[in-house]
Amino acid sequence: MPRDYARKSSPNQATTPRQKPGKPARAQHGSLSMKSVLALAAVGGFIGFIVYLNSLPGSEAPAKDAAPTVQKAPAKTPALIQPEIAKPQFRFYEMLPETEVMPSTVDEYTPGPGRPQVDYLLQSGSFRKAEDAERQRAQIAFQGLRAAVQKIDLEEGNVWYRVNVGPFTSRSQMNAAVDKLVSISIQPLVRKIPKKG
Repeated sequence: MPRDYARKSSPNQATTPRQKPGKPARAQHGSLSMKSVLALAAVGGFIGFIVYLNSLPGSEAPAKDAAPTVQKAPAKTPALIQPEIAKPQFRFYEMLPETEVMPSTVDEYTPGPGRPQVDYLLQSGSFRKAEDAERQRAQIAFQGLRAAVQKIDLEEGNVWYRVNVGPFTSRSQMNAAVDKLVSISIQPLVRKIPKKG
């Protein structure tokens, strides 16, 4: 019959419970333990701190033989009393009404005749199919804006359908329309067109 030599079992092993390993043996008597090294370092540090405090100027301890000397505070004499320092007096409140600053006159800004008067037109999209352009125009109409589809014929024979919103006579009207278009996820292109005379 084959025998398993890897697992050696003794008849006593099954009946006796395993013993827990004991505490490790103490360090040898000749060496220092970690606790004693830390205690010595703390005592050395304390002694070094005391020596440092004694070396500071003005911390010399009186001799044991010498009697403690009591210093009396010098009596204040009228000659030694310092006169009170006068606080600075500000004359700001007196000087302000006396000085008056007159601003120079500036004419109100008016746009010159050289600037061309323009209206604002928002291009909300450009499509190859007329149905797509009409769909976007209807979506914009639901926002209360006036939109129109413009057919563009290019030189190469391509046809595009541009959706325009406006025209607006002021920037504030144009900005309000841009806010409405952005709310429905349309980023318009702002175009300036000359005012019709």
